[in-house]
Amino acid sequence: MKSIKHRLLSLLLTLVTVLSLLPTAAFAASNTGSGRKITTNQAYWSTRLLANGTPYSYRPPLVDGKLVYCMDSGLGYHYATPSYLNSFTWTSGTGADADAVLQSAVTNSGLSEMDAVTVENVKWMMTYLNDCKASNVGQLFMAVQTYVWDHQSYKGEPGGDGDAGGYANADTYDLYLSLIDWLLEQKSQEDAEFQRQIEEYTAQGKSASIVEDESAKWAVYAISSNRKNQSFFNYYGPRKLVTQDKPGGGGEEPAPPAGVGKIVLKKTASGTTTGLAGARFSIYFNGQIVGSDITNAQGEIYVEDAATGLWSFVETSAPDGFCVDPTPKSVYVDVSEGDREYIVAATNYELPDMKIIKRDAMSGKPIVGTAFSIKSVTGSYSTSVTTGTDGSATLSAIPAGVYVVREESVPEPYIVTNTEQTVALRPGKTSEVTFVDYEKPGLEIVKKNIANGEPIEGVTYLIEQIDGSYSTSATTDSVGRIFLDSIPVGSYRITEKNVPSHVILSEIPQEVYLEAGCTRTVTFFNVVKPSLTILKRNSVTGDSLSNAKFHIYYGSDNTTTGEINDLGVFTTASDGKITLTDVNRGWYKLVEESAPKGFGIQGSGVTEFYLEANSSKTVTVDNVPHSALVVYKYDSKTGKGLEGCRFELRYLGGGTSGTGGTVIGTYLTGPNGAFTVTNLKRGTYICQELEGDGNHIIDREPQTVWISGEDQDVVTLRFGNAPLGSLLITKLSDDNKHEPLSGVEFLLTDSSGHYLGNDNGRFATNAVGEILVDGLEPGMTVIAREVRAKTGYLLDDSPQHALIKSGETAHLQFLNQPAGNLIIRKVSSGPNKEPLEGVEFKITYADGSFVPDANGELSSNGIYYTNKSGEIRISGIVGTVVATETKTIPGFTIDEATRTQTVVVNPNDTQTLTFYNKPTTTLILQKYISGTKNEPLAGVQFLVTDSSGAVVGPNNGYYTTDAAGQIVIEGLTDGMTVTAKEVKSVDGFVLDGTPQSIKIDQSQSPQRLTFWNERQGALIINKLSSLDRKTPLEGVTFKITTATGEFVPDENGKISSNGLYYTDENGQIILKGVTGTLVVTEEKSISGYTIDENTRTQTVVVNPNDTQSLYFYNAPIGGLELVKVNAADKTQRIPNTTFEIRRVSDGGLVDAVTTGTDGRVYVPLESGSYYAVETEAGKGFQPDNTPIYFTVEDGRTTTKTVTNKAISGILIRKVDSATGEGIYGVSFILYDSGNNPITQETSDDRGYVRFEGLEAGRYYLRELENEGYIPDTQEKTVYVKSGETTEIEWKNTPITGQIQIVKTSEDYNSMNGWPAGTPIPNTVFEVYNARTNRLVDTIKTDKNGLAVSKPLPLARYKIVESKAAEFYGLDKTPIEVEIEHAGQIVKVSMTNKSLYTNVSIKKTGYVEVMPGQLIRYNFTGIANNSTTALESFYWRDTLPVKAVRLEKIYSGTWNTPGNYKIVYRTNLSGDTWRTLADNLSTSKNYVLDASPAALGLAANEYVTEFMAAFGIVPSNFRQVEAPRVDCKVLSKLTGGTQFVNTSDAGGVYNGQWIMATSRWVTRVYAPSKPLPRTGY
Repeated sequence: MKSIKHRLLSLLLTLVTVLSLLPTAAFAASNTGSGRKITTNQAYWSTRLLANGTPYSYRPPLVDGKLVYCMDSGLGYHYATPSYLNSFTWTSGTGADADAVLQSAVTNSGLSEMDAVTVENVKWMMTYLNDCKASNVGQLFMAVQTYVWDHQSYKGEPGGDGDAGGYANADTYDLYLSLIDWLLEQKSQEDAEFQRQIEEYTAQGKSASIVEDESAKWAVYAISSNRKNQSFFNYYGPRKLVTQDKPGGGGEEPAPPAGVGKIVLKKTASGTTTGLAGARFSIYFNGQIVGSDITNAQGEIYVEDAATGLWSFVETSAPDGFCVDPTPKSVYVDVSEGDREYIVAATNYELPDMKIIKRDAMSGKPIVGTAFSIKSVTGSYSTSVTTGTDGSATLSAIPAGVYVVREESVPEPYIVTNTEQTVALRPGKTSEVTFVDYEKPGLEIVKKNIANGEPIEGVTYLIEQIDGSYSTSATTDSVGRIFLDSIPVGSYRITEKNVPSHVILSEIPQEVYLEAGCTRTVTFFNVVKPSLTILKRNSVTGDSLSNAKFHIYYGSDNTTTGEINDLGVFTTASDGKITLTDVNRGWYKLVEESAPKGFGIQGSGVTEFYLEANSSKTVTVDNVPHSALVVYKYDSKTGKGLEGCRFELRYLGGGTSGTGGTVIGTYLTGPNGAFTVTNLKRGTYICQELEGDGNHIIDREPQTVWISGEDQDVVTLRFGNAPLGSLLITKLSDDNKHEPLSGVEFLLTDSSGHYLGNDNGRFATNAVGEILVDGLEPGMTVIAREVRAKTGYLLDDSPQHALIKSGETAHLQFLNQPAGNLIIRKVSSGPNKEPLEGVEFKITYADGSFVPDANGELSSNGIYYTNKSGEIRISGIVGTVVATETKTIPGFTIDEATRTQTVVVNPNDTQTLTFYNKPTTTLILQKYISGTKNEPLAGVQFLVTDSSGAVVGPNNGYYTTDAAGQIVIEGLTDGMTVTAKEVKSVDGFVLDGTPQSIKIDQSQSPQRLTFWNERQGALIINKLSSLDRKTPLEGVTFKITTATGEFVPDENGKISSNGLYYTDENGQIILKGVTGTLVVTEEKSISGYTIDENTRTQTVVVNPNDTQSLYFYNAPIGGLELVKVNAADKTQRIPNTTFEIRRVSDGGLVDAVTTGTDGRVYVPLESGSYYAVETEAGKGFQPDNTPIYFTVEDGRTTTKTVTNKAISGILIRKVDSATGEGIYGVSFILYDSGNNPITQETSDDRGYVRFEGLEAGRYYLRELENEGYIPDTQEKTVYVKSGETTEIEWKNTPITGQIQIVKTSEDYNSMNGWPAGTPIPNTVFEVYNARTNRLVDTIKTDKNGLAVSKPLPLARYKIVESKAAEFYGLDKTPIEVEIEHAGQIVKVSMTNKSLYTNVSIKKTGYVEVMPGQLIRYNFTGIANNSTTALESFYWRDTLPVKAVRLEKIYSGTWNTPGNYKIVYRTNLSGDTWRTLADNLSTSKNYVLDASPAALGLAANEYVTEFMAAFGIVPSNFRQVEAPRVDCKVLSKLTGGTQFVNTSDAGGVYNGQWIMATSRWVTRVYAPSKPLPRTGY
């Protein structure tokens, strides 16, 4: 390829930031040029888009009515202060002077890196903008700025907003690129029109050229004297044609000037080298259009005899399916330097896709059925789409450009919140645009009994919109609730209008504001009169029964007025109820005197019960139907009962069959979908459904039932109703067989063109040739059209229509005619006639047109390849077909005699053509990827040898598979044995090193050996925010191990990560080359997020050739703010109120918090459902233990304001006179001023007794009996003030006893030598009150093993050992005792088992070494020999650093599963331990390189000691495989010296170290000295 030279031409375009427009005064200081006038209207000062996204508003100044643009170089925003504005100098020019202004700007800006083509384009764009009337002229100018910036190396000063191509912000860059393409297309269209006119002038004998109109041309330029990079600029140079007569007449096509250069433009599809035919280009020479051409079949355009100059190619139309690229492709031809041929590359991208996504703003779930309109800003394309079941709609292969996507409608209950977005579609990409909508709000009204919180049914409310017209009334249901969904946003007033007779009306309305996407709850509390309700029900169906008579009696529980009162006889109403209000406490007796007709009284019919004071009660009494038929009507899909269905019951008589019968009556199903007919006489009955509920299909099939006529006989019938309608499509072959056809694809739409189903309207027939679509709306019309036939059948694409009726199945039948079939068979001409796979054929019709595959839907350009059976099968063809073999496979030659064959294929006909290939003496090695359908694998290296081991072929016997996964070895000797072995695989695949051998047989040639490679597995870990389940979280720590606990290293095992990994910027960890069972645990999240314990650890199996993905979600941390206020004065905050925060799921305690001096407290919480319960009220206020339910979502803080009523009452603190502690279980009676008893209360576990809600006045208190204490029965007088609590401390003297504990040794203790039965001192016990579980005493045994409690009140106690004596085990088994009378001493005897603590270690090594040699130390007997576990267990080796240097550590194995680490110190690390290896498995023997090079030590640094740290180890923990250490003896040692290596092991028990030490002495070899010479 010869070099391509580009000639650059300087251009003016100054890039500046002036974000205020300049009035005339700014230019008054120095003006030159043609006198162009700057506007004096300051309204035309400019503002613009800042880097932080401030909305863009471009209002440039005017020069003689034309816009002057601010070209931004990345500087900041400036206001038009007088000194700043007066700093500007401006110059202007018209005609030829405009070029001088241009050159002046170039000189001052230094931004002249654009070639001549870019210069011409920018000048044209500026001119276009001056005449542009479009509303987006500001955006177009920003696109021009981006175009200039993309052709400069200077991108503006620091601090500017040029973060994506100069002027464009990252989020607008694609928009500006699309507008640039649109502007260049407008210019190319103008150029094409000029070219058409030039050709017309040429035909008339005239020459024409494009020039700028000098009479209309002008330019203006202004620059600041104190900010050299800030300027304004505009250029206007409209183009026109000039003509002159051409010598010699006309009639010839215009031709570019002649030369000797050659230009080849090569057009390819993006990402390929495939040439694209049919792309049209305009051709320019030095800026003048000189012609146009279309790329040939190879995607090429040739320009021969090109002269010296700048040649440019601008694409004006692209091949089908591709985008036009209007960017000029230029080359400078300079034949004087000998360059003769120039290559210009051009690429086309496929048409882009647009995906519109519709989501719920709160949950993120897809919204189906949203309609959008799509209109091109830069073209004529427009359409509309509706989102499918996944909430998206995709437009495929639409023109690139800028589009406005508008949300036209959204289904209920959503509100259109974002109606319009602009999106840029770039060639070859898919752009997504997401809309979110909120649901219309909901309103929940809850009605509760103020006394007990129970729901109140039947309360009617008026709901009125304050700021709108919405109004409605609603009544609370059986759970005291009204719910209104999808009502307008706004403020509402809720007023209680009507209540049941036993409820007192709440006259104060409440107001609430409803915003989009939320539901608010308004709760009303009402005072309910005490009431008694008797509910009469059908014992079978639960339906209420009217006309049941009850005689009701009442008996007072007042012993002085305990007479029985007859309240009368009452009958149940239509709702099955009798309600008595204002009832008193006492005993009630219900006597059922008569049951409803057809029902019998259960049992004696008498019900007795007790009614508490000021409470309400509902008593349910069931009746059994007699000789009855119960009919249930239900939805056949959901099983829910259907109300309002009408049935007819007919009596057939004594027979058991028939269809007629006498009509007994018609019946409607009740709320639970049932009705009951009683008192039926003996015989056969027919029950038939007459009418449904309007939403379901009527089950018209009658059911027959036999009734015995016995009272106790109840028979049940069930009728299921199928809802809506359905469509059945049947597909059959159009022949005498009429066989069902599976796999036929249909497109189903409604009459409006909307797709049915979840797959864009596409359905396929099943194995019996059917498609059943149910759940269709009655009355809709379904249009069905076949879009893909079954292989071997002709397509029948005539649409058919079906009208859907409720509960009925519409039926459409389609027939397919069998098509013709062609089979091409390719076999070897050798003796075995083996089929040949992969042979290429070209198949056409007789007229040369291609035969497409897949029933004509996919173009193959007539090229086909034989399958593994050596066949090509083509269905659905009719006519004369020509088949030509174009390429065979290695090892075979084409038979020219049969290369081309012709055959006639008729409908419903199968023809076969057979082709033969002659084999050569060839061996083919074939490499495939395991788990695929013979996908070849290139780049695998093999070694090929003969039976003697000698290599076969060149390159020392090494061969590499080609793109087809093959190695073809020809010219082999008949009878030789060849062995092939894979020696190198490719990345991502497992090596298959098993060799294969074959004996070469010329008669079987070509012969094959097939090898397979498995893909290495891969694991992708995705870490996302749970808020939107798509925001990636970077920096989250994961630990990844195998199922056996071994670490998974990264980079295919090349780098050890100790199993720890961190998510990248995409929130991912990607591991390649892993297989087996992996355990992934999230170790640490990032700040502001919490770990989801339910998914913290996940296990996955990664197989070869497998990629698995795991998803982990972290929730942002939210919380609860509690504010406690006075119920009477909500401005008063209440401090020191304690709450427990508990989970709703299991009631587990999360936290206990107390309000501060401002009455508030904040609790950080993870997302979830919780409730808060007040456990202790602030001083002077009544506690309110009503649970407060709330939900923390998406990291938000929920605020709850809670009220407390001020206490008017008495607070008694009952205390022990000796200890001052509260006394539990003491009862008090409170009397009023008349000494009448009011109520009785008992002290809690802290000794508090509360009498609340008292009126101001005088009261008397008396203490009742008190267990364990001398009662104080003297009556006390107490005065209570309004809103205050009178506090009393009431002391009792305890009646006491003691507990004595004797602790002895259970066995002989080898550590201290104590025999069994020896008293054990220093054992600590804790004594708890068994009823309150409160700690009352802590005692310790003395030298006699005796522990004595302080005097304790009479009560039951629990004794727990909290600390054992030295060398004894702790026994935490609790023992309960009771002190029953004064002065009693309760004695308890307890024993402890002895403990033995011991560790061991032994070191051995070489006795004698030479300087410089390797020395090995072995360790044996490392163990915890104790009878108890030890903490902080370790073993350590302290090296003799004056003699040796550490090289390797062999970790050994251990008898207990677990993990440990090995750390070390150096002569330079001081007291700091460094980690050599962490998370080591006790079951694996590791070889650790501990040399200075491996540890990265400094030149003068060496290891002085290392240690294995295990943490807590159990009793009998010991080594299995012995650890050992390799060291290198220093070469400088002197013979005869010796050095000592010391090792130790140890652990902690009860705060004391248990240790053992071992030493080994080694001497340095010294050669024997020679004997003295004697002279002999």
